[in-house]
Amino acid sequence: LGLVGESGCGKTTIGRALVRLNEPTAGKIIYNGQNILELKGDELRDLRRKLQIVFQDPYSSLNPRQTVRRMLSEVLTVQMGMDQKQALERTGELLAQVGLSPAYAPRYPHEFSGGQRQRVAIARAIALQPEFLVCDEAVSALDVSIQSQIINLLMDLKERYTDMTYLFISHALNVVEHISDRVAVMYLGRVVE
Repeated sequence: LGLVGESGCGKTTIGRALVRLNEPTAGKIIYNGQNILELKGDELRDLRRKLQIVFQDPYSSLNPRQTVRRMLSEVLTVQMGMDQKQALERTGELLAQVGLSPAYAPRYPHEFSGGQRQRVAIARAIALQPEFLVCDEAVSALDVSIQSQIINLLMDLKERYTDMTYLFISHALNVVEHISDRVAVMYLGRVVE
């Protein structure tokens, strides 16, 4: 689902609320027949494995003090219960899936270009094999040539992980048209079309 609308209309707020980064003041968020705003503790933790987000600015969403290897392996050991060896193997696989060499694993975020950092952020998001991935302006901060590479990567991942759904938030209608099956238009905090 592509979500478009003018700046300030609430697109990012919706995306962040869906993954429970922002707590709504009213209403419900129904996911698989359940109001996810009522979940607490272990139920919320299980839900967070299923719902992931890729932010607009990969540099600020990645920990500058952690190597890519540590970022990804930590997610896999804590959330998936993998041992260190399994997590390191899976880290190499994830990097390869997003078009980066596994040899980049010992690097820090500042050692990557913007497009490469966004690939790392996508690898972190798909590490848990989520059912729902919010892409919040995931390509808007990138050069046009890099944008097309990241869009193609997202399309490839969509084919590989057939059970995964995207909420693709963007201002660029041409990008939304390319990646989305359906489009919702927001205006002043409401979906109007």
